Amino acid sequence: MAAIIDCGVPAAGTEREFDFFRPGQDRRCDKPITTIFFDLDNTLIPTRKGDAKACGKIADILHNEYDLPRDLATEVTITFLTSYRRCPDNPDIPLAQWRTQMWEDALPAGRKHLAPELYPRWVEYRTRYLAPSPEIISLLQTLRLQYLLGIVTNGPSASQWEKIDRLALGRYFDCILVSSDLPWAKPDRNIFYAACHYLGVRPEECAMIGDKLETDIQGGLESRLAATIWLPLPKDLRLMHDKSLADMGGLAHPDYIVESVLDLPSVLPLTTSFCGQRCRPVQERRGSNSYVPKTTRNRQASYNRFLPDVPDLYSSSSNSCDSNGTMDSQ
Repeated sequence: MAAIIDCGVPAAGTEREFDFFRPGQDRRCDKPITTIFFDLDNTLIPTRKGDAKACGKIADILHNEYDLPRDLATEVTITFLTSYRRCPDNPDIPLAQWRTQMWEDALPAGRKHLAPELYPRWVEYRTRYLAPSPEIISLLQTLRLQYLLGIVTNGPSASQWEKIDRLALGRYFDCILVSSDLPWAKPDRNIFYAACHYLGVRPEECAMIGDKLETDIQGGLESRLAATIWLPLPKDLRLMHDKSLADMGGLAHPDYIVESVLDLPSVLPLTTSFCGQRCRPVQERRGSNSYVPKTTRNRQASYNRFLPDVPDLYSSSSNSCDSNGTMDSQ
């Protein structure tokens, strides 16, 4: 039984926030899905968990190799991680320089010279801990045989592309959109429409999976995607600003809730025969040596050229757009 779960009140004495569907409650999507959009952080890759583990390793290094008291070593890494999560990059400063400065700011007086040594070791550990599991890679390879796959992620451009490049994720996706490369961020439906435009598909044949109700799920619902799939973070990884179902009210109630991205196939349609005609042109291009995924990385050179055409992709009869068939702009 796949771990597909529904919202519910936890029973007395339990710590579960959601109740599992019972066997026989098959709620697979019955819509003709051709395309799956993934959030990046805490969906495809364990960003919060990986960041915490990498900082734990740096605390060990500070304590074991540089003789900082354990409490002080932990305080340094917490200070760095808090600052890093608040501002992971600075567009006016190279990424390495910005993060080295953050380590320097976190270190106590007399130890600030360690920052240039700590930074590359943190990057090495972080890359190791952020890597998708072999099971997730296998899932992506399998899904890609039947569907078009995309990443739609919010975040600073340099920081997001660093993760995508270091983890070599581009090979598994047909389009990759980073919000800071664009005029919009999730939940703005225009970023979802842009992803659809890149791939030549309509919103009503796409699914979105992500960990944030206020961006991934709300945006998918407002874009009228075929399915929205929520992957809630475990309690120990949540931050104060994370939204709950109660916080969102009725604005972002997902179609499905799963415990793991590996449960995604359990909510997809049993038949994918309708994918062939829509996906085949892209799938055939994948075999070419010149094939590269469509991304926002070089948007100034290519993406803006497509923007005037985006509204024309949708007709006034589409249930994915406003009644006049156009998209909102910020």
